[in-house]
Amino acid sequence: MQEYCTTLHPRLECRMIGYYEKASESVTLQDLHDFCQTNQNSGHDAESERDVRVTYIHSKGSYHRTDVNTNWRRELTNAVLHPQCLSPPDDRCNVCGTSFFTRFAFMFPGNMWTAKCSYIRRLLPPRDGGEYDAKKKESIVKFLKMRLYGHLSTTLLEDRIDYFGLGRYRLEHWIGSHPAIMPCELHRKNITLGYMVGGGVDATKDYEWGMGPRRDEVVPEIISAQKTLQDKEVAFREYFLLSGNLIKWFTLYGSDGIPDSDSWVWKFFPAGDRWRELVAKYGENAVKEVAMQSSEFYSAYLSNGTRTRTKNEKYNERKSEKSPVVVFYHIALPQNRKKESLYSVKVQFDVLSKGQYDIQTRMFDHDRPTILYYSIAEGDSFNSEFMSNYCKTQAKKDGNLTCRALDELPSANARGETLVQLYNYCQANPSSRVTYLTNQHPPTYGFNTTIGRHPMQKLRAYATAATSKMCIRSRDTCNVCGMEFYALPYFHFSGNTFTADCDYVNKLLPPQRFEEAMNKYAGEALVTNLERSFTTKLFPFTPQNLGLGHYSVEHWIGSHPDVRPCDVAPVVKSWLPFLTGNAYASNDYSSSHIYDFRWGLAPRRSSAPVGTLSPAKEREVMEMETFLFREYFYMAGHLHRWYNLYGVAPPMNSWVWDWFAKGDVWREGVAVNGSAYIHDVTMRYADPNQGVPF
Repeated sequence: MQEYCTTLHPRLECRMIGYYEKASESVTLQDLHDFCQTNQNSGHDAESERDVRVTYIHSKGSYHRTDVNTNWRRELTNAVLHPQCLSPPDDRCNVCGTSFFTRFAFMFPGNMWTAKCSYIRRLLPPRDGGEYDAKKKESIVKFLKMRLYGHLSTTLLEDRIDYFGLGRYRLEHWIGSHPAIMPCELHRKNITLGYMVGGGVDATKDYEWGMGPRRDEVVPEIISAQKTLQDKEVAFREYFLLSGNLIKWFTLYGSDGIPDSDSWVWKFFPAGDRWRELVAKYGENAVKEVAMQSSEFYSAYLSNGTRTRTKNEKYNERKSEKSPVVVFYHIALPQNRKKESLYSVKVQFDVLSKGQYDIQTRMFDHDRPTILYYSIAEGDSFNSEFMSNYCKTQAKKDGNLTCRALDELPSANARGETLVQLYNYCQANPSSRVTYLTNQHPPTYGFNTTIGRHPMQKLRAYATAATSKMCIRSRDTCNVCGMEFYALPYFHFSGNTFTADCDYVNKLLPPQRFEEAMNKYAGEALVTNLERSFTTKLFPFTPQNLGLGHYSVEHWIGSHPDVRPCDVAPVVKSWLPFLTGNAYASNDYSSSHIYDFRWGLAPRRSSAPVGTLSPAKEREVMEMETFLFREYFYMAGHLHRWYNLYGVAPPMNSWVWDWFAKGDVWREGVAVNGSAYIHDVTMRYADPNQGVPF
């Protein structure tokens, strides 16, 4: 190389920094970053006082030798070595190249440029697997979650890994990743990327140095986008405008990623003034504050909750000849729905006071005493006193019912706190069996979650099933029992009420840790889906389907690969309240066919709750292996999640291998290759989101 350099020009000196059998652009970019770190102004001569500029070029097209890449490489090289890039007419310019674009990232397409070392020093080191890679991915995850909740959107461009800066494309985003960039460019404004790669650029007439940005899109945008973005609120929330850049800057650089108050970005982007005001008020948390305005964006746990018991303390149980039915009851009494909430408590107490339901006699029987531990969410002194008196009244009527008050929780949103108590109980009593009830009806997939939040008949049916004799006694055949178990879109029981063995519960992550783990895992799933390793043909990704935040409460009990579910419910079709016109039916089930309960190992009905998944859609996925082996809501996604959360797959005799399509193939592959088999299979059938093919 040195000989070749001397042949080109006697004053051209080449030095080899390193040799790699296999490497990406990151190794040279890291060398450039290191050079700038060691060449800070520290001397007193004129040269050391000057802000050193460095040029980055590479052998673009070495893997794809085409006329496009040849034209592109030559023009990029000519531009960054042009005197007006090496020494720009306006010294404010700290990065120079052919053409600077702001969509889909702050970048010079082709990734060649000349930059000031003072700017380079502000960037994170670009080494593979380093802080830049991690935080770049973190910024993408933040946005994808915000988009799920409807906080931000992508109107301008489709989902592609080059647009988001994943994989090798992250390095093309690196040079423009800090808001302190002051770009300049050589190409006239009307010179397009297509014109350049077509070899049409003439330096004598097509060069016109100027400060950027002077152009917007680098690729064709969605045709309807510009019209849609005339809506100021849509423009405010558009990821490929200012909101997405703010997420990147704040995630990558924290407070150093806040643009100056007089930065060009505020005037260049729509809604710049509005975002500038928010940033002035909230700093690097401005985008997060916008997201937090959503009522759906909350945790199921209190950050500083007062929990009256820990796993090392003994729970107060009455001695009895028969082991008691231990129930943990989460009672929510929100002020805006107090009347219906109290009524739902009455409905479920009616079930508890009658004992355990026998599906053969269709009668209740006081087979065992019941110990009821209850928490009150959004409780006050009146609610607490009311529940205490109500329990005493019920206990007098039924000598087999004993109530024990647990927490008074300040917010109805804290609907996971009673699961914490249940988990702690199981830690202290591993041989026990516990029941979980709640008077809150969980959100129903695909339906309005506010109207009819407490349908009384459903709540009573859920309580009846979970506390039935068959659920209480079924530990030899299953470890979790409730009403209507479904495997899709995630393992769950209707109503999220269940009875479970404590030895199974103790295998689960503690509830609050589980929420944190699901929040983290959801980011992995979203990125993997963006990379098209997974498909989501059966269901879309939603906060509920991914178990984000408070939705993790419904995912928790079925989250371990050792789950062996059974249910007490109608055999074929779902129990439907409209069979009685939503009327309140009596607790006397002996003559009613509405509650035609049967016990059985689950799942034993349709894959998902009625009305949420069409048989035609499921057949379509089943018939195409490219979807079947990559579908997130089938084995690929479940295995990926189990390995991430618990580090294990289901045992070889688990029901999942027989229930899911191609389960036998997955079982054999996992037995040999473990978690690596997931990547092997999904990549075999993948339609990679490659971005630009050059």
